[in-house]
Amino acid sequence: MSENVDSQVEEVSPEVYRRRRIVALLILVLVLLLIIGLISWLAGRGNSSDNATATASTSTSAEAFSDFSQRATESATPSESAEASESASAEASESATASESAEASESAEPTESAEATESAEPTASASPTEAVVAACTAADLQVSLTADRNSYAAGQNPALAVTYTNTSGNPCIVTGGVNNVDVNITSGPAQVYNYAQCYANPVADAEVAAGATNTTALTWNRSLNVLGCNTAATIQPGYYWATATVNGVASQPVRIIVTG
Repeated sequence: MSENVDSQVEEVSPEVYRRRRIVALLILVLVLLLIIGLISWLAGRGNSSDNATATASTSTSAEAFSDFSQRATESATPSESAEASESASAEASESATASESAEASESAEPTESAEATESAEPTASASPTEAVVAACTAADLQVSLTADRNSYAAGQNPALAVTYTNTSGNPCIVTGGVNNVDVNITSGPAQVYNYAQCYANPVADAEVAAGATNTTALTWNRSLNVLGCNTAATIQPGYYWATATVNGVASQPVRIIVTG
């Protein structure tokens, strides 16, 4: 009996053994493919079930909130509310900006007027037509003194005329006006009378145009005001010399004869 078994075992050739191994390997591959296909199928069913569940849930949620969405639409959408708010804010901002601009403009107008006035003043003072006029000097004036007669009898007071001419080509100023027109009378070396000492009054400066001639008339009442402006003393008959000055520029002496 054992010999029969051994002989049957010995009868399996290597070729048969190789074929059996190939068949077993093929069966194993087929089993693996079946297992993989089964796993894929199960996974596909699971995804389909999840998608269906999600779709149903979304539909249910949408249906649950459909009424709420309609109410929100009827009242006002968030976008429209935001736009209305932004529009109101922009209008308020523009209004405030316009108000501030108007106030700034109104407050700036007096400043601009003041600046215009301040800038106009130096321009006016610097104008070439308002050049500074200098005081008259001996180079500008020619001064002369005349008497209405050569001699005076009792009761006659000498009438004198001081004439001054601007011989220069430019105007000049006689400072103090008549205050700076004076007549001084002497008898020899003795001082007798000075007009400005008692009769001059403060006046404004007088401008003498180029080539212009002015005349100031004075009367000597024969007083000896060298003794004071309120003196009643009068001169005695004799020879007297009168000299006029204008702005310090003197005339030639004029002789006055008093006979009575």
